[in-house]
Amino acid sequence: MKILLFILTFNQIIEQTKIISQDKTAFNQAIIMERSGEVSDAKLIYKKILEQNPSHQKSYLQLRNIYTQEGDYGAGIVLVKNWLINNPDDLQSELMLGEFYFRNQQKSEALETWENFSKTKLSNKTTFRLLFHTYARFGQVELMETLTSEARKTFNEPYLFAIDLANYFQSRQTYIRSLNEYMTLIEYQKQYLQYTTDRILMMSDDESTHSIIDSILNNHTNINLDVRYILAGFYYKTGKFSDALNQHKLIGISNSKAIKRWMGFAHNLRKEGNYNLSIEAYHYLLQNLDNSDPSIIGEALLGLGEAYENQILQNQTELKFVNWFPENQFFIKTTIKSPDIAPDFLINTIEHYQSILALLPPSNTTATAHYRLGEIQAKIIHDFQGSLISYKSALESKPNKQLSKKINIKIGELYLLNGKFELATEYFKPKNQKNADKASIHYINSLLYNENIDESLTYLDSVILNLSPQHLFFNDLLEMHDLLINFYNDGTRDDKIAFKKFFHSEGLIKQHKIPEAILSLEKINNDYSDALITPLSNLRLAILLVEFEQYDKALKTIQSIENSSLKDQALALAGEIEERFLGNNNNALKYYYRLLSECESSLLVEPIRLHIRKLSKPNES
Repeated sequence: MKILLFILTFNQIIEQTKIISQDKTAFNQAIIMERSGEVSDAKLIYKKILEQNPSHQKSYLQLRNIYTQEGDYGAGIVLVKNWLINNPDDLQSELMLGEFYFRNQQKSEALETWENFSKTKLSNKTTFRLLFHTYARFGQVELMETLTSEARKTFNEPYLFAIDLANYFQSRQTYIRSLNEYMTLIEYQKQYLQYTTDRILMMSDDESTHSIIDSILNNHTNINLDVRYILAGFYYKTGKFSDALNQHKLIGISNSKAIKRWMGFAHNLRKEGNYNLSIEAYHYLLQNLDNSDPSIIGEALLGLGEAYENQILQNQTELKFVNWFPENQFFIKTTIKSPDIAPDFLINTIEHYQSILALLPPSNTTATAHYRLGEIQAKIIHDFQGSLISYKSALESKPNKQLSKKINIKIGELYLLNGKFELATEYFKPKNQKNADKASIHYINSLLYNENIDESLTYLDSVILNLSPQHLFFNDLLEMHDLLINFYNDGTRDDKIAFKKFFHSEGLIKQHKIPEAILSLEKINNDYSDALITPLSNLRLAILLVEFEQYDKALKTIQSIENSSLKDQALALAGEIEERFLGNNNNALKYYYRLLSECESSLLVEPIRLHIRKLSKPNES
């Protein structure tokens, strides 16, 4: 008897194995057919498998997805119902049945299905969440909120689904309800403070939300002090910097994290050009630092110094459309015209840095103070000897490795400023020609200013060959290499002479010998009008003349560029001169329209087109 029973059981197992094997083969065949577009045949196979094996989940899911994609919701309803007969505990499918009903315009059946789920299946947070997101997908707001209230009461968690509701209402621009849910979230779960801040700041991209955000956040500051962090960020983003500062003051400075926050805020105010508020923020920070790390005090003092420093230079000319080799380290912008100096700010800045040096022992902070003084002396006052003393004092004040390297480069730059190009060349000469850094840029420039063009080209070739295209200076080096090849290496004898004179002029500009530089550039145009470099030389000349308010002379110079590859820049510059400096908008528009029609492939076309719209309709701006 036992043997017979064993044989029967064994035979059953074999038959089941055969069925499973057959199902697997058939299923794989159906998948292949579905992927090749034979969906109808695939459906027949899936149905056949389910007839033989009603619990074959993979076939069920594939068939369900097909019905969903085809919009055959009636067939989907039949499929899910049959599945639930054999798999009554499949919660996802029960909810899916409601979805098929809803999509099939059987709303009452859908709601009935979900209500039944609500009465019988809500046993834990997961089941609540499943039903919540089902309601959310189909816009059943009242049911969603009723479910939320029930869940919060059941699990005694007032914040349950707060993040979900907040995001839901935000996506539908129901901002008041969204904000209230965010307030609930961070009241009970502080770990979501940054997330909530980011979401509310994203919400503020819509200007119509500003008054709502302001009101709701202010109403919650007494309930939850953390709301002030969000409020400060909101005020900063919307340009209410003074209000942002007040919020930071109300939060106060209680720990290292708060110190970091204050430091970042003060730095950002300075970057925004709000120097007075930045100075106020730094002062507040320094007044509330008790027994802090000297490095933190030093950072705050240096930040304050830079805020003072940023106020020294006034009324610098900035051209809107035409820049001299923008974002290229070889031609980095230097102060060409003697700047308008605010003497009070200059005195305050120098005195501030000197007070740091008097208060603190030698450290990286004092080295930085010496370094900043050197920068002011070199770039603003043009006291090169005093600058050299400050840089050397910085080296003696225990700077870190990074600052030390920077200071040494600055000392080398002083040789450039003094026209001692050979000394500068030796000073910057790299030890490793397979790498490139700031010193390498200065090295090449010193060679060029000293008219050692061939040597600079040889060095550029060797450096570029060993650099990755992702290197910080790769594009700068490549642009300079192309300049040398196109305007010098491939040129005639006159091209080469003109090219050397051009970089001689750049060297004069570096030394702040602007009248001499202008004469040198004018001589290139007079003596070598057909040289390859001459249009570029004349563009440089025109930009210099604009900075020195010689607008008629600049316009005359530009005329010689209009028939060159720099035509678009010539027309844009001429238009800007007429508009900004001479007040002739009609003349400006003529140049701008010429650029649009004659330089269609120029990168300046789009910004000029946008500018024309504003210029043509001044009352609408």
